[in-house]
Amino acid sequence: MSESKPIVCATRGGEGSHAVQIAAIRQAKETGCPLVFLYVTDPSSLGSFEGGVLTAVRKELNWMGETLLRTAQRRADDAQLHSEVRIRQGNVREEISHFLKEHDAGLLLLGTPRGTTANVFGDDAVEKFAQSIMDSTGVKVGLIRPETEEAEAR
Repeated sequence: MSESKPIVCATRGGEGSHAVQIAAIRQAKETGCPLVFLYVTDPSSLGSFEGGVLTAVRKELNWMGETLLRTAQRRADDAQLHSEVRIRQGNVREEISHFLKEHDAGLLLLGTPRGTTANVFGDDAVEKFAQSIMDSTGVKVGLIRPETEEAEAR
C-alpha cells in the first residue's frame, strides 16, 4: 500500500486560519493523510527596510509564524492527531508552490477572509491565488470559508 500524500494547511492569523485548521484536522483524521501546517513570511510585502530593520522585521515575522503554528499544532494534538509545522521565507505564492512540489502534497487547504464569497467566476483574490497554485503545481486546492465552518459546527 502506498503512503498517503500530505495535506498542507497554509496558515496565517485570523478567522480564516482558524477555520482552515479545523477543516484540515478533520480531513486528515478522515483520510489518514499526514498533516503539515505551513506558514510563509514575506517581509517584502510590508515595504522596503534598511538592513538592521529588515533583520528585526524577519525575526518578528518568524516569531509570529512560530506562535501561529504552535497554536495550529496544539489544535491537532487536542484532536489526537500528529501534525508537522514548517516555516518558509519568501514570496508566498512561490514558497507554497515549491513546498507542495517538494513534499508531493495531495491537497492544499487555504482559509479565506470573512466576507469573501464563493464566486462562480473566481474573481476573489483568494480564488485567483488558489487557481494559480493549482495551475503551477497540479495540487488540488480547497478554500475554507469561516462562515461555512461555523455552520458545519452547529
